[in-house]
Amino acid sequence: MRLPYVPDLPVVTERLRLRAFRPDDFDALLRAQSDADNVRFVPYEPRTPEQMAAALERKIGGRGLADPGDHLDLAVELHDGTLVGDLVAMLHAVEHQTLEIGWIFDAAHAGAGYATESVRALFGLLFDGVGARRLVARVDERNASSRRLCERLGMRLEALLVENEWFKGELTSEVDYALLEREWASRR
Repeated sequence: MRLPYVPDLPVVTERLRLRAFRPDDFDALLRAQSDADNVRFVPYEPRTPEQMAAALERKIGGRGLADPGDHLDLAVELHDGTLVGDLVAMLHAVEHQTLEIGWIFDAAHAGAGYATESVRALFGLLFDGVGARRLVARVDERNASSRRLCERLGMRLEALLVENEWFKGELTSEVDYALLEREWASRR
């Protein structure tokens, strides 16, 4: 992998701009991430304003990848400046050349294809920019929208981990999707 990596932002797609987070993203993030239905399958409860402030501070700091534990956080906005989503790439171990990816989008903008368009752009950053060999998405088995997104983007279902962890007070199963750089290159 080519580390340290700090992306040249913003990344502009047909309808979206992927950029670094800013303090003025607070209200839009709080609206999306304080909604219990919207955060049902992510590893945190609905966020209070204080929790959102702390999370936004971490997101603002997540501007590059160099060492294990680093994360790259990207705001997804429409060309008119409306924040619609949040992408993350996490580096767990350099030697495996693997990054874990995740996302959350404002439910008010669901169904417009913004997740597909932005995660596809994220793949380009991580494979072409970072030189990742493999991307992995860990998804709650019940999260049909994220599962469809992974499949639409050509990610392969690699594992079903049955009742593998307690998540928000219940025993849940996880599905793991992955995509190799060579698979990505062959689909472009």
